[in-house]
Amino acid sequence: MYRFKLLPVDLTVSVLVPFLALWVYEISNLIALASQGDGVSLTLSGLIPLGVAGVSQGALSPLTKILQIAMATGLILPFGIIFSKKGLIIAETVILSTLGVYLASSYWEMLSLLTEVPMALHTGIFIAGTCAVVLVLARELDRPHHFRHPTRIHLSNLGSRP
Repeated sequence: MYRFKLLPVDLTVSVLVPFLALWVYEISNLIALASQGDGVSLTLSGLIPLGVAGVSQGALSPLTKILQIAMATGLILPFGIIFSKKGLIIAETVILSTLGVYLASSYWEMLSLLTEVPMALHTGIFIAGTCAVVLVLARELDRPHHFRHPTRIHLSNLGSRP
């Protein structure tokens, strides 16, 4: 069962996660482009990153997006694990959704390389891929599809009290 005393903390953290996700995504983009030797800059509006602009001498490698998503995932996944351990279920769900969007966005941005496939099929693949990634990540973090207390009670431990 979800501990409702955590709800204010969970909601507060959940509201902040999209801002964290933007920063992680854009910083990863900046690093991925700069690692190819491009001149890059990060555009901000107050405290919100709007995007990364890059000047390239040649065509970007398709591996650029893979590198960006790998970095972004590696930077934001630990927050999901921490939120899971602390019982912040809503914040963890927002992190999992963000990971799904990160991974699906890499496909969406690769559309220019796959011009022979109809847009309707691309959209279906995009939606199916996003759903599959979120389900796999949720399963890997061992989170069922209902709210529960983060501490598990195993039947094997019931008889072994000190």
